[in-house]
Amino acid sequence: MMNRTLYSMMWMMAIIAFIALLWGTVGYVYADTHPLKRAAFVGGGVLIAGWLILFAAVGIKISRLKARRRQSNSDEQ
Repeated sequence: MMNRTLYSMMWMMAIIAFIALLWGTVGYVYADTHPLKRAAFVGGGVLIAGWLILFAAVGIKISRLKARRRQSNSDEQ
């Protein structure tokens, strides 16, 4: 079974990928020259930025949980 953090992360990655697809489609429609390159660039940029922010947030959450667990274990002794 998957914990809630990983489940939420997977859903957020899917949502960000969907937003990147939409943004790339809009870039494709409104680009004057090389519409496919423009769509890939815009959509890929949104996807990479969103996933990097998401990975940073998950990393911060995991480090905070580990710190809280260490503090909890040191108080018991």
